[in-house]
Amino acid sequence: MTHIPTQQPDSASVRSSHTLSLDRRRHAAVTGVADVLSFHETEIVLKIDTGLMILSGQGLHIAKLLLEEGRLDVDGHVDSVVYETPRKPLKAFAFWKPRKR
Repeated sequence: MTHIPTQQPDSASVRSSHTLSLDRRRHAAVTGVADVLSFHETEIVLKIDTGLMILSGQGLHIAKLLLEEGRLDVDGHVDSVVYETPRKPLKAFAFWKPRKR
């Protein structure tokens, strides 16, 4: 059984931590889930405290979802777990000022 606790402190805001527990790549338990953005038998996209978590695999099935508790249980064959951190939008040409003619 693999257990990966994850917490990234952010001085600007207080965030809740989340955990990922993966048992023989057949069962995943995730805490700290804010929302399930999409799900399919090959991919589940979750919103967590640090951005997005994407579980990919085969035959994925949401066994339990308790958003009030921030808990999600997934059954199936998990191939990968990917974290995506939201990027701050660039201010296009914020440094550029048009010339006066």
